[in-house]
Amino acid sequence: MRGKAWLVLAGWCCAVGCSSIQRVKVTPTESVVLTGGEIQSVRTKALALLVEQPRTLVRMTQVAQMFEQVARSAPEDYEARWQAAAAWTFVAENETNSPVRINAAKRGITLARQARELQPDRVEGHYFYAIAVGLLADADRTYGLKAVGEMEPALRRAIELDERYDYGGPVRVLGILLLRTPPPPVSIGSSRKGLRWMQHAVELFPDYPENLLYLAEGLHNNGKDGEACLLLQRVMTAPPWPDRQFEGAGWKITAKKLFQCPPPM
Repeated sequence: MRGKAWLVLAGWCCAVGCSSIQRVKVTPTESVVLTGGEIQSVRTKALALLVEQPRTLVRMTQVAQMFEQVARSAPEDYEARWQAAAAWTFVAENETNSPVRINAAKRGITLARQARELQPDRVEGHYFYAIAVGLLADADRTYGLKAVGEMEPALRRAIELDERYDYGGPVRVLGILLLRTPPPPVSIGSSRKGLRWMQHAVELFPDYPENLLYLAEGLHNNGKDGEACLLLQRVMTAPPWPDRQFEGAGWKITAKKLFQCPPPM
């Protein structure tokens, strides 16, 4: 993850008086419960939509709704919960309507939390919980820096379980978190530590453009603009990543906006 330069934390409210992530819960208004055969049919359709490239907001909203319907019908279904949470994070990140973004992020949090409770030793629930929390706090600043206290332990647990998941996703997102949060005593931010985590993400997946993009940000934040510009050029010229075609277009846009680099020789 993710397709855009999300997680801009410096403007979040102080921890005191902010809304509580722990209280976030979405209760579905629908009472439809699928039968065993219907569950498999809906799951199969959702998986087929999920693999279509490039992804679209409309299709991923359908995927999220379908997996959530499966999750409501099967209380012990871990896979449906994390897959629904993952799809809702896509919606929360790419939707432009603020109430829709907030609702999608809250759904992602609720489903990822359920996944964590069902299988605490699997990486997906922790990973998508952290991302959904970050997206909610980005869309609704009343959640403030309390969100960081939810994200950091979830990401560190995800790293313990599988740091390579989603092309080094847990490492990458923790690096972004450290790069973009205020430093102590306000929060946990550290440009130096964030840079180290981003370097590790690139060690894990050296050619994945999103890792290169945020390593460039880390280098820039540490005064290494020359190295950063070389990485941004790699992002700009990277071929489409097979299962991230929609996101790849966003990475190139972010690379252009990140900071000004001289034209390549």
